[in-house]
Amino acid sequence: MKFGIIFYSILGILALSIGVYLLQYSFILPIIFFIGAFINGVFIYKEYNIHKNDKIEYNENTLSDEVIIKYSRSGRIIAISIYSIFVVLGIFFLSCIIMKFNFVTMFIVTLLAAFTIYFIVKIILEIKKISKVMISISGKGIQMKDNPTYLWNDIQLEKIIVKRLVSRESKHDYKPEVNYLYFFHNNEKIEVNIDDFDITDYQLSQVLKICRTRYNNSNLL
Repeated sequence: MKFGIIFYSILGILALSIGVYLLQYSFILPIIFFIGAFINGVFIYKEYNIHKNDKIEYNENTLSDEVIIKYSRSGRIIAISIYSIFVVLGIFFLSCIIMKFNFVTMFIVTLLAAFTIYFIVKIILEIKKISKVMISISGKGIQMKDNPTYLWNDIQLEKIIVKRLVSRESKHDYKPEVNYLYFFHNNEKIEVNIDDFDITDYQLSQVLKICRTRYNNSNLL
């Protein structure tokens, strides 16, 4: 964790310094570096928050009746910030073009405008994701997005699994890990990537165990 925080801190300070330096030459271009510094700040917060939340222990008394899982807010902020950089770049290049009404100029302006609008749309879509419920888990079962609820009675082998991404072209030993919510529903295998959600793999594994126990106990009454 310390290495990640130090790394992002150095990048953030570097981006901020470059942005301040470029202010004497341009107003638009430094915004890109200020956004870059902000992104590194969010990465620092995300790194700290992941390790902090991994220490949280849930139990029967502290866990709510229904656990709502959404997209990670920090992940959305990072995505929006990155797309904003491309929007600023589009605006910057548009502002640099000397308008002459000929085919080449108009073609370039059209391309840049389309480029800018595309990333504005991407930003809007990311904003909409913030409030979107992806998974809901309760004593009744597991619900994915707006789909019907998978009832505990029909669910087997629910757990969190880790897959390592292996590339044939890779010459390094490092293999990125991806966490999935995994279970069988009526003999159909269900896998959902949870790395972009506002819950850690450890937290989700606790939620699954507690909600499964609640369901089992309710059947004994």
